[in-house]
Amino acid sequence: RDGAYGELTPRQKGPMERIESSANHLRDLVEHVLDLAKMAAGWLEVHTEPLKLRPFVIDVAAEVEPLINEKGVAFSITVPATLPRIATDPRHLRQILVNLLGNAIKFTAEGSIAVRAAVVMDGQMGNATAPTNARPLLATGGSWVALQVCDTGAGIAEKDLMRIFEEFEQVNAGPRGDSMRRGTGLGLAISRRLARLLDGDITVESAVGRGSTFTLWLPADT
Repeated sequence: RDGAYGELTPRQKGPMERIESSANHLRDLVEHVLDLAKMAAGWLEVHTEPLKLRPFVIDVAAEVEPLINEKGVAFSITVPATLPRIATDPRHLRQILVNLLGNAIKFTAEGSIAVRAAVVMDGQMGNATAPTNARPLLATGGSWVALQVCDTGAGIAEKDLMRIFEEFEQVNAGPRGDSMRRGTGLGLAISRRLARLLDGDITVESAVGRGSTFTLWLPADT
């Protein structure tokens, strides 16, 4: 065999990488199904605590930034330090943000990915004429933090915007052998359920070939 003892040859690396990818895909699927089962049974606990959003977002972004760098796309964070604290569950919020960033990375071959946040008052969130997928399902009154993940990727057709939040639904899925591209079809379904457990919601605006903006709405702790 080529190379030092214990090293894989280039011919061996291909199958091994596919096996590893399939194993990771299966692990993610099992974890997601377990999460859904817990939510359906009301067993998923929520532990809220005061949270400053900017350092939290920077910390989560650092986890996925190597994947963004591999794609060669630009990455930016616009989360003001002046944002009010939010009372939320950091573990669930992290899972949502990682899911949204993972989707952006998966479907953005060139251009940019951005994370940005702002405070939005209740009256500024659209009206009954807005598309359902762009209108959050939130309690009225108060103010909200809108945390957005924006990309210049493949985008989503209008007819698919609602079903992407359904379990096992996938849009622009890769070939069956490409586990990294296909995903589990559960990430967005779980993310929206988690957002609603946190008294918020997730909406999306997108167009084919022009990218997508997913907005996570969270109540501001003012």
